[in-house]
Order: sequence, then structure tokens, then C-alpha cells
Amino acid sequence: MTAPGRAAYTARMTTPLLDPAALAPMGATPEDVRARLDRELDLFHAHLRTRQGDWTRTQPGRDWSPAQEAEHVLKINDSIARGVGLLLSERELRPMPQTPGELTPDGRRVAPPHTQPGAAGLAWGDLDATWTQSRAALSTVTGALRATPGRTLWHPFFGELDALDWTRMVAAHLYQHRKALERSAQP
Repeated sequence: MTAPGRAAYTARMTTPLLDPAALAPMGATPEDVRARLDRELDLFHAHLRTRQGDWTRTQPGRDWSPAQEAEHVLKINDSIARGVGLLLSERELRPMPQTPGELTPDGRRVAPPHTQPGAAGLAWGDLDATWTQSRAALSTVTGALRATPGRTLWHPFFGELDALDWTRMVAAHLYQHRKALERSAQP
């Protein structure tokens, strides 16, 4: 293993998980969390709608274009919708790997490979329909949102999260990406 590879591996293996309590600002009750999720979905989509002019241009201080940010966020939203649906169901939970997430040398979280956007990102013409479909899936699954103590799934940065915390996490994820996109749009 090369020295940079060893350093990345060491950072990945020795960095403690984030405290799930950091997700608390996203709401205390299932109703609060659903309301915050709806708000963040509205705000993120509204911001994306302002970015047609630079949709495919990598943003200053960012690794991705708005099209790629949108694709990444949609992949996360869809994945979390499936996970929350599983946690709220009676279906058996299978053991899954508990691999900690990777951090960049400056401490930013690296998106897991299955959530990385393609080189072009989401096509502008597909934004509204894809967003509507993804949002409907999240709204449907979170309609019966509740805490699921004892029923958790692994998150690479927060550890074991129940359905309520996973929903808090997706709201926080939307918030963080929207704020980053807003900063990148500043002249």
C-alpha cells in the first residue's frame, strides 16, 4: 500500500463516527421530522430550478456540477426511502457490513460509490419528473414515520440509525447540499 493510500486507510479506520444527536435539529417528533423533510425537499428543488444556466458546470469549491449534486441527492433519497420502508415494516433485517465512511484529507465526507453521480449528472429535462417521483416515494414511506428502537440500519458516518434518525439524516443531507449549492452560486 502506498503512503497516501495508507494515510487514507488509517484516517478511515481511526475517525470516530459522528454523534447521531447532531441530527436533532431536524425535528423531535415524527411530525416535526416529516415537516422538516418536506421543507428541505421544497427548498432544494426550488434552488435546483434556479441553476439551469450552470447546470453542468462544476461549481467553485465543489467537486460536482448542480446536475451531479442533484443526481447524488436523488440516489441518497431513493436509497433512504427503501431503508426507512424496511425499518418501518415487519420484514426481517439482514446483517450488513458496518464499513465506516471515508473522509477526504480536509475532513469532508466522501459519498459511497453507489451514490456517486455520473460524469454528466442528471439531465436538466429530467429534473422535475425525477424529483417528483423520488419525493413521492419519500413522502409515502414517511407517512407512517415513527421511532423504531431495536430496528436499525448502519450508516457509514453515524452508525446504527432507526427510521426516525434516517429521516432526520436525509433532511440534513438535503440541507447541507442546498447550502453548498447556494454558496457556489454566489458571485
